[in-house]
Amino acid sequence: MKNLSPLFLSFLAFLFITCTTPQKTEIEFLESKIERRKKAPYSDAVRVGDLLFLTGQVGFNNDSLKLAHGGIQGETRQALENIKAVLEAHDSDLEHVAKCTVILTDVNDFAAFNEIFRQYFPKYKPARTTLVADLVIDAKIEIEVTAIVK
Repeated sequence: MKNLSPLFLSFLAFLFITCTTPQKTEIEFLESKIERRKKAPYSDAVRVGDLLFLTGQVGFNNDSLKLAHGGIQGETRQALENIKAVLEAHDSDLEHVAKCTVILTDVNDFAAFNEIFRQYFPKYKPARTTLVADLVIDAKIEIEVTAIVK
């Protein structure tokens, strides 16, 4: 159940936005810029009007095809770099992130994660929810964001 919480929260946000928008808004499922992910059963991002809903990112380095070195801080940095790349590929950036959902596998990693997170959001501080749950591929962190298109 706790693994469904971020998905459920994203779904509620999606429903709220789509139900309160007066004009009909199309949903655009955006293709990944990473070749091996083009066949995945999900989109890297979904655009609804001027909002981007990004798939959660773990600290997986797409060049080495491995989790980033450096423990929670290395994985946090890599996850945020992955998010930054997806945002930039779809006309946005970290300054336009409105909401983050963070999943940690160990609550004791919170301070170390937060240290890196602050570096990526020094001026604009998005709303954030942090949960603790098991993750795939032995990742220590997963981060998903909702952002506004520039």
